[in-house]
Amino acid sequence: MPVALITGAAVGFGRGLARVFGRAGHSLALIDTRDELETTADELLQSGTEVLAVRGDVTDDATLRSLVEQTIRTYGRIDVLINNAGQVRFTPIDAPIHTAITHLEELWRVNTRAPYVLGRLVIPHMIEAHSGHIINIATDHIHTCGFPEALSHEGSESCAWSGAPRRPLGPGPFDAYDASKWALNGLTQTWAHDHRNHGIRVNNICLGATDSEMMREAVLVGRGRPATQKEIDSWMPTEAVADVVLQLHDEGTTGRSGDNVGIWLGHPIVLPPAHPVLGRRA
Repeated sequence: MPVALITGAAVGFGRGLARVFGRAGHSLALIDTRDELETTADELLQSGTEVLAVRGDVTDDATLRSLVEQTIRTYGRIDVLINNAGQVRFTPIDAPIHTAITHLEELWRVNTRAPYVLGRLVIPHMIEAHSGHIINIATDHIHTCGFPEALSHEGSESCAWSGAPRRPLGPGPFDAYDASKWALNGLTQTWAHDHRNHGIRVNNICLGATDSEMMREAVLVGRGRPATQKEIDSWMPTEAVADVVLQLHDEGTTGRSGDNVGIWLGHPIVLPPAHPVLGRRA
């Protein structure tokens, strides 16, 4: 039975990923700091999914090392690692410098360093198995419907950028956040290239607004109020997006590697074709 290791799996999109991969027959190793992890694990167990749930912080190297060791000891393998845990912080230019630096360091530890450490811990096991897939949950601030190539908005007129191509960035005070997520692209491209001969695939999911705790936090902090139900209803449903991630994984050993897979608000929630350069298998 294949094994999926998913970070940030207690609520929101991480929980959606756990549900979708569990229904598809994967045994699961889940990690989160939230109390809700126990509830999510119980739900999955009751549905017949094998679950190893670890309460822990992805910024702690010893915890990540223990997580990988427990997963290998329990299941004997790791077929797919989904680096989903993430944070958002706003860093407007008028923020005090010590606040901006603190936010940068927090974002780096969660959004960049944790996927790097966990990937480096998992890759040796994938090399030994001569197969594996690492999926980094990045952001649509990297790959937009206007970059690296402008796309038609026929059938996607509700996209906020249907009138003009969107640049690859997040609107507002996202310099530190965007830097932490852009760094994932460096990991993705290098790992995809270096480990292709070991049967390991690595891809980015460049995700737009999806119903998640991070989106709710972003609205609360950015607008000073909780998200309205109308706003929440406008976001992409977690399990519909998670199903696209499963489809990407199900491309198998001959599937794309090194791609930035765009899933954007206002567009059909479908797996796009592989990018002719990034998704090309050498």
